Amino acid sequence: MRANRIESTRAWYGFLVLALPLASNLVVAATSVAAPEPVPPGATKTVTGQRPDFRFQAPRGRFGVRGGWTFNRADGEIFDFLTGMLTLERSNFNAPTFAADLGWGVSDRVDLLVGVEYSRSSKRSEFRDYVDQNDIPIVQDTHLTQVPLTVSLKLYLASPGRRVGQYAWVPATVVPYIGGGGGFTYYKLEQSGDFVDFVDLIIFEDVFESSGWTAAAHAFAGVDIRLNSSLGLILEGRYQWANADLRGSFLGFAPIDLNGARAMAGVNWKF
Repeated sequence: MRANRIESTRAWYGFLVLALPLASNLVVAATSVAAPEPVPPGATKTVTGQRPDFRFQAPRGRFGVRGGWTFNRADGEIFDFLTGMLTLERSNFNAPTFAADLGWGVSDRVDLLVGVEYSRSSKRSEFRDYVDQNDIPIVQDTHLTQVPLTVSLKLYLASPGRRVGQYAWVPATVVPYIGGGGGFTYYKLEQSGDFVDFVDLIIFEDVFESSGWTAAAHAFAGVDIRLNSSLGLILEGRYQWANADLRGSFLGFAPIDLNGARAMAGVNWKF
């Protein structure tokens, strides 16, 4: 179990090592290709040829992309069964997560967001108490996929920016926010490989799966850090509440627990 926690931690650190340089490259690209804008009366450019650190009006919308890690709670009957029978741990259902959302300002401090996420965990396992006739482990792969589609309200706890004179709107450097909403989550639980028939102990190859949609709710909090007048760095924590009926090969089990936290970082483009 300790090894699995170390594996999850290394994966999270690995994501940060990949994501932060990517965000930095996006910022460099955005500032290098941007055409010079006219400067309003009384304002100056600090570096020749770069975009001034202001806008002529507050942004009307936002598009953000994020990546991070989902920490699924993995509680309940189906996870008790899988972790008890196979060499799986609950932490094996944690997974890398990618998300995107599009937002519109409904007031100075409130945005309406429409978003989508994707996460998929994959883990190879074997039966804890059974081997084949040659003492070789009986191996299978387990996957859990989640795709939440969400609608949210995002509340900024500080003003996103301020107007300077008649012509300029200057974005704030750091803006904390909270929010929440609901939507629907698609899930798919799949196992493929070799299994044991507990009646006659015959080993057989098969694929078991269950998939479907369920209602979900979520809450989040984070901070938007200004990189330039149009681009910001997002650091966010989020939690989802959802349970779904199991179908197909897992019919008869109690609903699957899809509750879990997300730790994410990304960029937010204001337009």
